[in-house]
Amino acid sequence: MKKRLGLLSFFLLSIISCRQDNQNISNLETFAKAYGYVKYFHPSDEASSIDWDKFSAYGAQEILKCRTNTQVINTLNDLFNPIAPSVTFSLSDNSPAYDFKIITPDNPLEYRITFWQHLGTNIGMNMNGVYESLRVNRNVTQNQKKLFDFQPEFTEIITKEIGNHLYCQIPLSLYCNDKNTYPKADSVPLKKLIKELGAFNYDSNKSAMRLGNIINVYNVMQHFYPYFDVVKVNWGKELNIALLKSFNDKSPEDHLQTLQRFTASLHDGHGNVFLKTKEYYSPPITWEWVENKLVITNIYDKTLDIHVGDTVTTIDGINSKEYFERIYPLVSAATEGWLNYKANFMSLTGDRNSKLKLTVNGKSIELFRKRNDYRRINENEIRYKNIEDGIWYLNLDKIEMDTINKIIPELSKSRAIICDARGYPAGNHELLMHFLKSDDTAKAWMQIPQIIYPDHEKITGYAKYDWIDLMKAKEPYLGDKRIVYIIDGSAISYAESCLGFIEGYNLAIKVGQPTAGTNGNVNPFIIPGGYTISWTGMKVVKHNGSRHHGVGIIPDIYVSKTIKGIKEHRDEFLEKAIEIAKK
Repeated sequence: MKKRLGLLSFFLLSIISCRQDNQNISNLETFAKAYGYVKYFHPSDEASSIDWDKFSAYGAQEILKCRTNTQVINTLNDLFNPIAPSVTFSLSDNSPAYDFKIITPDNPLEYRITFWQHLGTNIGMNMNGVYESLRVNRNVTQNQKKLFDFQPEFTEIITKEIGNHLYCQIPLSLYCNDKNTYPKADSVPLKKLIKELGAFNYDSNKSAMRLGNIINVYNVMQHFYPYFDVVKVNWGKELNIALLKSFNDKSPEDHLQTLQRFTASLHDGHGNVFLKTKEYYSPPITWEWVENKLVITNIYDKTLDIHVGDTVTTIDGINSKEYFERIYPLVSAATEGWLNYKANFMSLTGDRNSKLKLTVNGKSIELFRKRNDYRRINENEIRYKNIEDGIWYLNLDKIEMDTINKIIPELSKSRAIICDARGYPAGNHELLMHFLKSDDTAKAWMQIPQIIYPDHEKITGYAKYDWIDLMKAKEPYLGDKRIVYIIDGSAISYAESCLGFIEGYNLAIKVGQPTAGTNGNVNPFIIPGGYTISWTGMKVVKHNGSRHHGVGIIPDIYVSKTIKGIKEHRDEFLEKAIEIAKK
């Protein structure tokens, strides 16, 4: 009987614990949504002056104390009222009405209207560039101009259900003068909040810091990642999963993986998470999947009793396929080619001098991670070569434009030019001008969203960019040669900008595999704990306006590696390019 009662008690406690975990996650999701709406869309002076990183962790810590919806509402009001006194939180069965008297001064003609405009975003970002965020009319002495023409009506309020019957109402516009936005926050709770944020210590509140990091990352992407229209992801569900994982993170490396899994769901080839204190080392080999087998492709230690072309069947006692299945969820990639490329080197990396146990062709092999140049892209060290009479090879990953200019006279006498675009071009896009018969006319293939409203609602337009001012046809004209481009999944970003001209103007025959399908300026940011998040803040399309993200540049002729070719140290992509060049 006692045993049954004990089991029943354990069962009941488990149910109660599970319900509380679910309530905690739900409360954190509610806070996360409110956090993003106020941070990025409410233009009060007080909200623009606090440490939002600390606020995310501090707020997460406070919201976890709540056990009822009433407590959640009270905590949200306590958190946000000092920095956003016109923002309201309430429990309601329906969307409540907003009292505009809260934000209307007695003498409105003596005030200006301020509101947020975002060209992408640069709030909390780590790089100055094409992305901007501006509170319009806030600093008139600096002659600030709007980022774009659109502005919200003064009466537009963000009304969102941020939890079960939990509503927030956030004004998009506020009156302001040279001194403050209206209404001005009560100085007593504001000073108290600022003092508590100043005293908040990440080292002694690591769990809250990690939860705050997830909340930060969620909101950057929720409001500004430009590819939700083509990437099929339930971002709200991913938030739920990431928050739950953060509760269980015990180390910086655990949290690194949580952040990697979270951002990988966005399928952004620029999506990376770096930990400042973590260095990456690899053993003296590279490998990749060929003919459904994990094959060693390079060996940098001649003393090893293994050979190029050997097959790896287990890694640290785990079947190779199963081992890679653990790597793939950590990789943010828009195409299979970039996924495989990143997984190939991520699967090799680890701590310095750490051991990697392999089964290679049935033999047990131990390797040690000592190399930190793990991310070699194009193994071919040749920059250029006259392959045979009239056929030239240019390795775009290595050759600088100055060198190309020196050999232009030889190229102009050639009958075929092979351009190896695997990897990342060495700043040599000027070569494309010699392939153009007339100046570039491809417009607006780079686009930055103009954002006033949250959740990607009612995008007001796009700031559009192109290379028209840059790409002018140049002599000598080389487009009369047979031009062959070699491409694969390692070509990303700037490489795809260049390849967009090859594709858009049909300047060459493309051989190989599809590219990474990710282009546009990155917009990195740093979060507490020493983590840097990289992501794509710009939408890029093909020259004809069709989708590029997740598609990439498609080859005219597909080429796949073979184990036989690897064993014979042959570059089968280049062989196919030479074959085409000879025709």
